[in-house]
Amino acid sequence: MVLASVAFALAAPAAQQRPNFSGRWVLESPREDAGQEQIVRHDATWLSTEHGSEGGGHRAVYKLDGTTSRTVITSHGSETVTTSQASWKDDRLTIASTTMYPDGRRRHATEVWSLDAAGKLVIEFKETIDGKPRADVMLIFVKRKPIP
Repeated sequence: MVLASVAFALAAPAAQQRPNFSGRWVLESPREDAGQEQIVRHDATWLSTEHGSEGGGHRAVYKLDGTTSRTVITSHGSETVTTSQASWKDDRLTIASTTMYPDGRRRHATEVWSLDAAGKLVIEFKETIDGKPRADVMLIFVKRKPIP
């Protein structure tokens, strides 16, 4: 009984360790989108992502305390608003987001972030628009280099 308690006590802190996703990541899979780059900055209280796109790129910041984060992207004079909540379960980060588009469409997305045994960033991504499934894909990124 004592051995079981000691083994559990030693294993518990290891299970609580959370990865740091910071880095310059390049999409490896799915192959048709390979080569896209994403920059991630991550500390104990927030995670930010940015990637290039038409019109200057997109950036989002997520609070890691479970409170709602709000991102606004202005394009052609209209605002697209995304609200997100991030939560940890062991070493996996889940980001659940709702986006309202100027034309009234509503997008729901869930991303589950983790690092695999080889140190690759794995994002399980699911998306619906107006309740209709649009994407259910596993994105795999390799780290190009750390962020200074």
